[in-house]
Amino acid sequence: MHYIDFHCDTLMMFGRESGAAEAAPSLYQNDKSVDLVRMKAGGCAAQFFATFMPPKVHMQAQGIDDEVFRSRLYNGLMDTIREHADLIGFARNFEEYKANRNAGRISAFLTFEDGRMVEGSHEKLAAFYDMGYRLISFTWNFPNCFGYPNSSDPQEMQKGLTPFGMEAVEQMNRLGMIIDVSHLSDGGFYDVARTTQKPFVASHSNARALTPHQRNLTDDMIRLLAEKGGVMGINFAPEFIGETIHDTASTVKRIGDHVQHIATIAGIETVALGSDWDGIRGDLEVASPLDIYKIFDELSRRGFSDDAIEKFAHGNAERILRDVL
Repeated sequence: MHYIDFHCDTLMMFGRESGAAEAAPSLYQNDKSVDLVRMKAGGCAAQFFATFMPPKVHMQAQGIDDEVFRSRLYNGLMDTIREHADLIGFARNFEEYKANRNAGRISAFLTFEDGRMVEGSHEKLAAFYDMGYRLISFTWNFPNCFGYPNSSDPQEMQKGLTPFGMEAVEQMNRLGMIIDVSHLSDGGFYDVARTTQKPFVASHSNARALTPHQRNLTDDMIRLLAEKGGVMGINFAPEFIGETIHDTASTVKRIGDHVQHIATIAGIETVALGSDWDGIRGDLEVASPLDIYKIFDELSRRGFSDDAIEKFAHGNAERILRDVL
């Protein structure tokens, strides 16, 4: 069975300039969770590759500005696509995804995790669209031009989108970019839900009712996401999927628990994959694309039909591609 994953941080390997004695990082084969060899073997149809923007203080300490860092990740992906065009192709919409499928290639979708580089500019937002970015996680863990992030402080958590953030929702709807509320505050989530005319996603977030981390969505949010035609990608991080936020292991059983909970309250059409591979730590039972079948086997064991598992694995994500891009 093929699958689509809404989020991985593997491009971070390209963020640091390789020294003369170091081997260049490889997306073809590596010691991380995601590479082309294992993606192909595991049945990956599409991978959303995040351009994660580390905290500015870390960037400044290394003497790297945002554009240099962004371009390293972008070029690393594009070089890989050129070198391995038989295995992977760039995708900007559903039609290009289907063309890659028909040619036996994995589709690479490009995203931002933390949209701070947009800098409150509609022109820059349009420019990133033209470069091929098709999803933006509005925030990471700090405020930016779009709005406010998740927080353990209830007052901070109620802060929503900025005026630019509200305008950006409308612009992204027009352009055909996916709005991602993972990492966004609760207030920001509800602002997006009220403003967007197209489905939106939580690319790598789970159910707060099962794991009480502020990064996860409440049942009310999940139902509202479903009403808007949206999808949430199950995150494999132990602190987001475990029985407590202090868990250090992520199990197939707990992944199944979250899928089942979301499907029960909002329908199987609302849940997909958002692994967060190479952005998470811990003892992962699903540690790479070679393990993805374990989730499908778990859902089958729980009584999910083949049709329901297909929706979870790729069908729901494909609907987002058709409806938004």
